[in-house]
Amino acid sequence: MLSSSLFITYTLMCFAGLQAITLVIVIIKRNDMKDKKLIRATGAFVAVSIILGLYYYITFYRESVLGLFAAGPFLRALDSVSFYAMGFCWVRLIDAITASNSRSFIVLRRITNVTFIVLMICSAIIYVCLLDEFYSTEVYWQQVIAIISEAVLGTAVFVFTCIYVVLAFRELNDRYTRTYITLVSIGICFNTIWNNTVVVLVFIEAIDVNNIFCSQLYAVTSILLLIINLLTLIYVYKKDFTPLYFTNTKIESERLTEEQALNEAAAEHRLTEREREVMIEAYYGRTNPEIADKLCISKYTVKRHMHNIFEKMDVATRMELIHVVKSKMG
Repeated sequence: MLSSSLFITYTLMCFAGLQAITLVIVIIKRNDMKDKKLIRATGAFVAVSIILGLYYYITFYRESVLGLFAAGPFLRALDSVSFYAMGFCWVRLIDAITASNSRSFIVLRRITNVTFIVLMICSAIIYVCLLDEFYSTEVYWQQVIAIISEAVLGTAVFVFTCIYVVLAFRELNDRYTRTYITLVSIGICFNTIWNNTVVVLVFIEAIDVNNIFCSQLYAVTSILLLIINLLTLIYVYKKDFTPLYFTNTKIESERLTEEQALNEAAAEHRLTEREREVMIEAYYGRTNPEIADKLCISKYTVKRHMHNIFEKMDVATRMELIHVVKSKMG
């Protein structure tokens, strides 16, 4: 019964992840923005979560159905890299959502890239070169290095996630985005701690890896990945970088009202719903801080939206934006 439930959970997790990645691909295809950092960061995070989920799905099938517990070099390398790559892609996504150019973010960005890349390479080398196909070794110092590696990587994911969440909360006023970041961060941190604990128990031989019970301990990952992928799918769908553009239907009228002209400008230049809201506020002369307060988003997010609006409408200033709208009013 448990095995069937786990297979269903992993299947749903993969389905949710594929739905999210498909939505991201559609957005990239239809979106005219030159700056797609947020979209790409979302796609990378979902893609890694799918890869990690497929790995555990295949592993669980091999162990519970085929009775194969040995893992070759490729599977061990994939295991060591994909798990922490998800944590890396998550903090990169938080960075993209925040879209801050503050000095603290710039410095943290560089440290994050170097730290995670070095640690993941080291982890892959340890899993492939020091551990056998059953994730064990008879050499004491190799066992110590493997345990330290797990502790360092797990701590890195937890610490960097917490730092990014704290910095993001200073920049973001959007309660929906804050909730999404909080829930996914909790899921990733808990999953990291749980899996690190299981791996260390395997290394010290407190748990036998050649036992289906060990595989069932990883079932927590399937549930967490399902929740994370569903949250991401909902977030991508509902937020302002969705592909829900206004239709391009022209309003048949000799003279448009101001509201109609604004809507037609948004439709013609394929602005997203949030970009349309920012454009309207800018049209009426509000500053970035005023727009941020009214729409409950950060000033950096407003700046990013204004950049996208200028790119799509092919204007360089707010006066040019106003002129484009007024030209539609006849």
